[in-house]
Amino acid sequence: MEEKRHLLRFIETSEAFDNNSKLKAILFVTGIKPNTFIHLRIKKNIHDKHEFERLLKTNKIIFDVSRAKGYEEISAIRGNKVLWKMKGIWHGYDLFRNKREKKRFEKYVSLIKRHKHAAADKLAGSIYGYPSCCIKKFIEEHDPNVLSKKYTYYQYYKRLHDSDKAFPFISHMPCSPACKKTTALNKKYAAAIKKWAPIFYKQYSKKRSYSVPVIVDLEADIVPGWRKKDGHEYSIITQKLIEGKYYLISWLTKPKFKRGTVLDSAVTLHYDYATVAVKKKKGELKNFHHERKFTRI
Repeated sequence: MEEKRHLLRFIETSEAFDNNSKLKAILFVTGIKPNTFIHLRIKKNIHDKHEFERLLKTNKIIFDVSRAKGYEEISAIRGNKVLWKMKGIWHGYDLFRNKREKKRFEKYVSLIKRHKHAAADKLAGSIYGYPSCCIKKFIEEHDPNVLSKKYTYYQYYKRLHDSDKAFPFISHMPCSPACKKTTALNKKYAAAIKKWAPIFYKQYSKKRSYSVPVIVDLEADIVPGWRKKDGHEYSIITQKLIEGKYYLISWLTKPKFKRGTVLDSAVTLHYDYATVAVKKKKGELKNFHHERKFTRI
């Protein structure tokens, strides 16, 4: 039990994990989630990787770790340019309840390699403990043609936003924002996080609001031909730092905006979701674009 508490405290307080990875790791360690996948980020904290793996082994947790991959963040916004910079590396960790679960995961990987995606998705949902109704809906709607006939543009993206707001403690795509099984899971997960990681729970669930200009960037469009294009799902970027970083936010709106439009807004952060209330149009950045510079080795 003491080794388990040490692992939980490490996950809760380490800066190597983002909110989503903390949620999934805590729920796995407490036995609520059967298996999971998380990211561990390294800037100058290489000791966090060694300590995490030591604690996993101490707790007799079976895991696989990926090779290192680089990640970048927005370092500055200068005029009409968004500047990106490599910030560090990350490793992916697959955490398994036992050897049998690891074998099931290996079967899932094999199905993916053989392009048997429906069978792979069904098995993955079972491995990670997702509700059967959500697994079925995810497989059905994997086909863009099904989406375009079933929803209008606005209906589809509103469903995604409503689900994010309704279920801040789950990591799967629910079959609907009113899914009873997902509602029960979200409640169960929230109670477990509050009990086992109270510091993280308080930080994660705190609502914070900021008055900040945002810049409209590119529009999402995963389907070639919606039966009705009645809205716009934009990526928007905070023009100023919030909590020490620039935020990329998904924003659904009925009106259309040009890329580079600057809007005075009230941004509210709650859990891992952001709501945006536009006050007024502030201006427009011509030829708005992103610039990335990579370190030559």
